[in-house]
Amino acid sequence: MIGIKEIFRIARRTPRVVPATEPLNHVIRRDLMRGSSYLVKEQRAELCFEIFVSLVKGRCTNCQHLDAFPCESIGCERCTLPCTCKECKNFRAQGLCFTINSPMEVRLRYALQTTLIFWISSHGPENVSPTNLEMIANIISKFLKKSRNPVVLLDGIEHMILSNGSVPVLRFLRDVEEKITMYNAIFILPINPKAVGEKELALMERTMKEIDAKDEEYEWLNGGVNTEDEFNMFMQRVA
Repeated sequence: MIGIKEIFRIARRTPRVVPATEPLNHVIRRDLMRGSSYLVKEQRAELCFEIFVSLVKGRCTNCQHLDAFPCESIGCERCTLPCTCKECKNFRAQGLCFTINSPMEVRLRYALQTTLIFWISSHGPENVSPTNLEMIANIISKFLKKSRNPVVLLDGIEHMILSNGSVPVLRFLRDVEEKITMYNAIFILPINPKAVGEKELALMERTMKEIDAKDEEYEWLNGGVNTEDEFNMFMQRVA
C-alpha cells in the first residue's frame, strides 16, 4: 500500500499539465484525421514539426469566420480585444510536444508561445528522462483528459528505444495510440528508419498511418504557403 508521503512525492515529481491555445496566425493548416496516429519517416524531425505547428497555430479547416485575424497576443483567455474565434463553437487545437532539442530552441524556431514542450533529457529545465516511460505516459494522459482538441508530437522515440529497449517502448506506444483514439486526438511520431530495427518499424507501421516526408502533398508546409489563395492554388495543382 502506498503511503501519503509517497503520494505527495509522486505528485511533486509529475509536471503540471495545463493545455493552452496558441495565437492564431495566417498559415492555413493541413487537417489530419482525429483519433488517429501518424508515423512520419524522416532522418531529421522537420516535416513533423511543420505539421504540428500548422495544426496548433492555424485556423480551423472549415472556418466559418472569414474575419478571423492573425494574432500574436500572449494569454488569449485574458485578452479583451474583439475576436471571432472566442465566439466560435469549435475549439482550435492545443499542442503537447516532447523533443530531444531544447524547448527554448523549439519555441524560438517555430514561434510557439503557449504550447507545452518537454525536453527528453536527463538534464536541463522542463526535462523528462527518456527512461521514465511512466511519467511521459502520465503527462500525455493528463493532457488528453484536459484538452478539448489535443495534438501530441513525440520526437525522440529512437532515444527512448536505446534507453529502454524496444519491447517496453512498443508497449508504451500502443498504450498511447489507444488513448489517442479514445480522446479523439492526433498523435504525430517522427522516426528515422535507419535508427531502429526492421521488426520495430514494421510493428509501428501496422497500427499507424504513414506520412511520407517526400510526398509532394506536404510541400506546401516546407514551401511557405502562407495565404488561403496560395494554398488553394497549390492543392489544385497537385490534385
